[in-house]
Amino acid sequence: MARPVNQEELDFLRAIEDFKKKEDKLFLSWTEVLSIIKDLGYSRSLKSRTSATASSKVRPKKAATAKSGKSGGKTASKAKKSA
Repeated sequence: MARPVNQEELDFLRAIEDFKKKEDKLFLSWTEVLSIIKDLGYSRSLKSRTSATASSKVRPKKAATAKSGKSGGKTASKAKKSA
């Protein structure tokens, strides 16, 4: 069974429906949903904003170089030079 909708959720649903009617749209982009949320007065806290920024700056680790059985663990270019 569905749970009752609280006032905050009802306000959000009404804002979505109003936007869809005003813009004559059936579906919204995430950018449009975010703008509606911001228009309702929501914003991220400073703590969540700084942690999101820090996590977006994390760079992936470099891939390990492939080891050849004949080169004894040296990279291909080093194996050619030592041969």
